Amino acid sequence: MAESERWITTTEAAQRLGVKRASLYAYVSRGLLHSERRPGQQESLFDRAEVDSLAAASRPARAAQPLLRFRGVATGVSSQRDGDLLYRGVPLADVTDLPFDRAAALVLGDPDAATGSLPAVPVPVVRAVVLLPLERRMPVAVQALAGSDPFGPDLSPDLVRSTALALVPRAVVLLGGDDRGGVTDLPRALMRSLAGHDGTPGGRRLLGLMLTALLDHGLTASTVAARVAASTRAGLTHCLCAAYAAMAGPLHGAAPIAAHALLAHGAAPRDVVAEATRRHGTVPGFGHFLYPDGDPRAELVLDALADLRGTTRLRKRLDEVVRVVADGTGRHPNVDLAAAAVLHALDLPAAAGEVLFQVARSYGVAAHVLEEYGETPLRWRGREATG
Repeated sequence: MAESERWITTTEAAQRLGVKRASLYAYVSRGLLHSERRPGQQESLFDRAEVDSLAAASRPARAAQPLLRFRGVATGVSSQRDGDLLYRGVPLADVTDLPFDRAAALVLGDPDAATGSLPAVPVPVVRAVVLLPLERRMPVAVQALAGSDPFGPDLSPDLVRSTALALVPRAVVLLGGDDRGGVTDLPRALMRSLAGHDGTPGGRRLLGLMLTALLDHGLTASTVAARVAASTRAGLTHCLCAAYAAMAGPLHGAAPIAAHALLAHGAAPRDVVAEATRRHGTVPGFGHFLYPDGDPRAELVLDALADLRGTTRLRKRLDEVVRVVADGTGRHPNVDLAAAAVLHALDLPAAAGEVLFQVARSYGVAAHVLEEYGETPLRWRGREATG
């Protein structure tokens, strides 16, 4: 098991054991479990294997389930090692050298995967998509592209990959109220849909880098939600929409929206950081328990931002905010702050932060869906707490 998969939060450990948090800490004091506290992490972390072993020992014997057995969930889509993020074992910095569509194909498990074709969307539906709030358009666009086969009964890997490679660019075009086919430059299409113009070459390169950095991050809330749907053998578009629902939370895909306010010019950085801490309990865009020494995704994107013309004022503001947070908490910028900085650099609204996450992570979600299709169907069940 990868180191990133070994540790779970206090909340998840208590749920797995079916006890209250106080009982969990009692287990620690008695030596039955041990926990760790890491910088930037609000909850203690527990060893997943220890928790599961204790849960199995305390669970009463039950009759065997004759149909679907319980199993663990693991992934080979991405991993974290020595402070770096790897897609299919390839370091993120190396993946950014690829064209975006090939980086997406790599995450999907086949760098040479072909792009499929999709039916046209009725004009009234295309027009209706742009009437929605910006951050709510992607789920509707994806469902509109499901066409006449909404349940997707053919779950073969090659078809799912080719569908994902065609689906996301077409959905991006729909965000702007169009339905052109044959999109080959996703950053350009995304700029056109979000800003109404193509942007500059430098801006599109920065946007492509941001999308690559967001392609996948393991078994997150949204990928698990998609895998739950995939375990029932729901089609790709339905699994994607399950993931989008999880992304909508302010602690996941919508996190760049809160970080966006930190970089707006006006109030002093120290005042903005203090207000953010009061409102959110922490500073949005800073700290990550998997990367105590700094999020490699943020470092990559923010380094590239320094090369973009016209961002001097933004970079000064960014440096000031980072310095205030570092002095107060020691935390480093994470990918949410990087996304917020990209939005400011490209003059995109805060709500576009969730859209960037939806668009990029769609490929990673599709890869997790593919993994789940290859597993024995999983019966997802909880159990009542006894403590």
